[in-house]
This record gives sequence, structure tokens and C-alpha cells, in this order.
Amino acid sequence: MVAAIVLLLVALSLLSLRCNPMTGRKNVLGLVLEIEAEGIPPLDGGAPQARALIAAVDSTEITILLPPPVPRPGDFIPLIAEYHQKGDVVYSLDLEKWLLEGLQ
Repeated sequence: MVAAIVLLLVALSLLSLRCNPMTGRKNVLGLVLEIEAEGIPPLDGGAPQARALIAAVDSTEITILLPPPVPRPGDFIPLIAEYHQKGDVVYSLDLEKWLLEGLQ
């Protein structure tokens, strides 16, 4: 049953990408609005995580899980903005930059 659900989600994701392809990608900064660290399971290595509410450059608010270092409200973090043909923008943590450079 779980395998069927996973397969369905993968198929829907691929179909969505075909109907709304990515047209561009840009590195941006996000402003940390809130941090929540309680009740979030640690990473495999035992390092703590934090759930952060982030304001993107277009005022979109997103919630992401962050590995250490845990930022404070008012800090900026590196994001990747993916622009799609139908006007959607998907934000994600630029993990490589985060792990190399940390807070901005």
C-alpha cells in the first residue's frame, strides 16, 4: 500500500514538472522570522535541527528545517528560488552554501 502511494506521488510530481517546467533558478537570501527548536528530532549524527519561518524576497513565507548552526530571528539564510513557467516560485534552502558559509 505504501509503495503504491509513493509511486503515485512520484508520477504526479513528474507530471507536474512536465506541465509546469522550471524556467530559471536564482540564489536569494531569506530573512529568518521565527525559530522553533523544541520537539524536532535530531539528524542522524545527533545534531539538532530547527524549524524556521523564513520571509523570501517576494514576501512569501516558507517553513524549512535547518541543520546547525541555528540562526536567530533577523538573520539571513541562503535560499534557492526556482521559477516555473506558470509563475510559481519554489524556495528551498541552499544546503551547500549553508553548510559552507552558514549565516549571511
